[in-house]
Amino acid sequence: MIQSHPIVLIDLATPHTQTRDAIDELEELKALVKTYGSTDIVQIIQHRTQPDKDTFIGSGKVTELAQIVIQKKVEIIIINAIVNSRQLFHLIQAMWPSNPDIKVWDRVELILNIFKRHARTSEAKLQIEIAQMAHMGPRMYGLGGTLFSRQGGGIGTKGLGETNVELMKRHWRDQIKKKQEELTKLEKQHERNLERRREIGLKTVSVVGYTNAGKTSLFNLLTKKDKLVKDALFATLDSITGKLYLPTLNKVILLSDTIGFIQSLPSSLINAFKSTLMESVYADILIHVVDVADPKIELKMQTVEHVLADLGIDNKKQILAFNKEDILDKKNNDTVRIIKEKYNYLPSVFISVKTKKGIPELISLIEKNINS
Repeated sequence: MIQSHPIVLIDLATPHTQTRDAIDELEELKALVKTYGSTDIVQIIQHRTQPDKDTFIGSGKVTELAQIVIQKKVEIIIINAIVNSRQLFHLIQAMWPSNPDIKVWDRVELILNIFKRHARTSEAKLQIEIAQMAHMGPRMYGLGGTLFSRQGGGIGTKGLGETNVELMKRHWRDQIKKKQEELTKLEKQHERNLERRREIGLKTVSVVGYTNAGKTSLFNLLTKKDKLVKDALFATLDSITGKLYLPTLNKVILLSDTIGFIQSLPSSLINAFKSTLMESVYADILIHVVDVADPKIELKMQTVEHVLADLGIDNKKQILAFNKEDILDKKNNDTVRIIKEKYNYLPSVFISVKTKKGIPELISLIEKNINS
């Protein structure tokens, strides 16, 4: 286990929030925390009409949280929202007496820290670093002199303090520019390689879908690779490509696995894993893998479609692969029929990676659509 100390999760539920929806949101947040490296979670759900303007959760919960930080030796607090600079600072400040090294992250920062831990390629690492700087930079400098006065002493005053803040801002901008130039070089090389495939007529198929839908397991089955499969969000971060033989056409195509998408992911964060998604942008066909046994199947399919739209590839050829048919509730005998009727505008197939049911039909669909 990477993170041994408890993590506090904070969520805000308004009077209009359904209890079931609040629980589901927290379950996904818990899955993110597990992916980060901790299962020791202290949970807080704060019911309010709206976030507190100073601390997000209100003074009463701040007092309760400070005690939990001491008692449980908490090092990280995670808020299931995007929190503004003022709220973030005041919450950190309130926790300093309990733990002067406390970290307070919002949902975006948690995801970026997960990306940072799981990235392997230079391109992915650079993209994540730039995204972190862009996300944290404006917040940090938006805190003004108050934060820096604690760190540097007297920086909240005129003169030297203002100069130091400006120097830090300039250094931050220069660092982003430098890293962006490095990334641009890597991305251009990546694009040249993808263009080269297209020039020689090598067809490509990209596997996309909501995180933990079974994309990597399908990729392994089709390419006969043994890429690590985890029951965790964002198990795939860096792109990976394998070969798939199409027997009817007697030809080999390339198949790429991609990062799983997730609900409530700001469009700006898509750039943090653009190198993986570039494979999808250049693909001839997308295989959208869907967990057919998931009770939130429609919401998660919509999430994937929104990300594809952000990438400008929502009109690309798609095949729907409804995975995990083997674990469908036997009582829901009409599930398959209903889904087939609802999504009959796209080529689709029901599969089970576990039992290999439907895999020949999926390959046949790829063959029919790869040259059409």
